[in-house]
Amino acid sequence: MILELDIGNSRIKWRRMSSDQYEVPTRGINADLGDFLNEQINYDKPSLIRMSNVSNDNKTKTIVEWAQLNWNIKPIEATVRRNCGGVEIQYADVSRLGVDRWLAMLAAFDKSNGPCLIVDVGTAFTLDIINEEGLHLGGYILPGLRLMADILVDKTGIRLDGKGLDSTLALGNSTHEAVRNGAVASLVALVEKKLGELARNNLDPKVFVTGGDATLLTALLNCVQSNVEEDLVLDGLVVACAAKSDAD
Repeated sequence: MILELDIGNSRIKWRRMSSDQYEVPTRGINADLGDFLNEQINYDKPSLIRMSNVSNDNKTKTIVEWAQLNWNIKPIEATVRRNCGGVEIQYADVSRLGVDRWLAMLAAFDKSNGPCLIVDVGTAFTLDIINEEGLHLGGYILPGLRLMADILVDKTGIRLDGKGLDSTLALGNSTHEAVRNGAVASLVALVEKKLGELARNNLDPKVFVTGGDATLLTALLNCVQSNVEEDLVLDGLVVACAAKSDAD
């Protein structure tokens, strides 16, 4: 059994995969590191632990020490590299690229085996494009849907009625609708604009959407055939950590 961890700023997403990597019998999300560790002690010892961390280094240190003490296993942590899994990063300093974005790109390129556009709709919204040769052309980072609304509330005093993100592309007939629909419309417009530009340059990428609001955004991309990938970052760990092990 393989344990894979995606450690974010506000939660730990994890799954336990069969060693052949075809089955995921157990998965979960924990908001608290202590809760995650307390839950894991109830499971059998994994044969391997793969992890990524965009949060503080203390979480990595705690998990590594816990795994070594309880299971005598040293986790493999993914770190961004310029070339991995056929993907080449153009950042001058690749350490400045978020490991979660990078892992999502590795997974998408592995699945598409060609050009792809990767969208992550979570606390932040990210969009990245990889061409047919695996070159990362660049990307965008914007506030996610909830963060856009929170910024408006915080900076302007706009009051929302507390309803959920039941957004559409329709013009809003209340402040709540105008804010929510405006946020999602801006993200949909950006994705469709970039796809239009790529099409004019004869690039037809596969579209992968992940993150907490992936289903909402995908439903509104009516002109695009896109794939919702719940575990895109975790899938990238398979590529990144396998390559790291080979390099070691």
